[in-house]
Amino acid sequence: YKYSIKKIIKFMKLIAIVTARGGSKTIKNKNIKKIGKKSLVEFTFKELNKIFIKDKYILTDSKEIKKIAKRYSINTDYVRPKNLSKDNTSSIDTISHFSDWYLKRSNYDALIMLQPTSPLRIKKDILNAVNIFKKKKYQSLCSISKSLEHPYETIDLKNTNKIYYVFKESYKYYRKQDYKINSYFINGAIYIVKKELIKKKQMYSKKNHGFYIMPKIRSIDLDDIEDFEITKKLLK
Repeated sequence: YKYSIKKIIKFMKLIAIVTARGGSKTIKNKNIKKIGKKSLVEFTFKELNKIFIKDKYILTDSKEIKKIAKRYSINTDYVRPKNLSKDNTSSIDTISHFSDWYLKRSNYDALIMLQPTSPLRIKKDILNAVNIFKKKKYQSLCSISKSLEHPYETIDLKNTNKIYYVFKESYKYYRKQDYKINSYFINGAIYIVKKELIKKKQMYSKKNHGFYIMPKIRSIDLDDIEDFEITKKLLK
């Protein structure tokens, strides 16, 4: 890496948070569900502890998740309110509330948010994202991965007799290599946001946002039981 985390934090104070609600709409107790011998949230804690960042916090409403966090020396002082622990709670609302709480105690320059639903994300990914953020002097950054399916092949399954393309112009093309769009998706693994942006309740800078491209193999974002089964096999 061009910059080490130790060198970067001399010029920019980074804090890290892991957002992990106790409830889950798709899978019951998703964040503490076991993959092998570890609960889902532990994979993120383990990689975060490999990074030289002093201030690491868990943002959760779950006592069980806090117990796990303590085993990994993740700070559990912040109390995540119930009204910010719902299925429809936005990330920026959660981060903004934490930021206000943290700024009453200390100061920071940028915040790194990691979600437990990306258990294949590794130390290298976090460091690469931080280095890009620092080098390019971005206000915000998120990790992305090349789309597994081409967006112009997306269909709306209205019935079993006809194909309805989400993008109407899809009928003009037949081969993937004919498409001109170089499609990526936000994989949810890493977000880095400057304090000033969070104060405005913004996750993304419209003028100065960066991307870190992660390999497909590490970009799975667990949402349902099939994702868990796929991840179990990848981690063997």
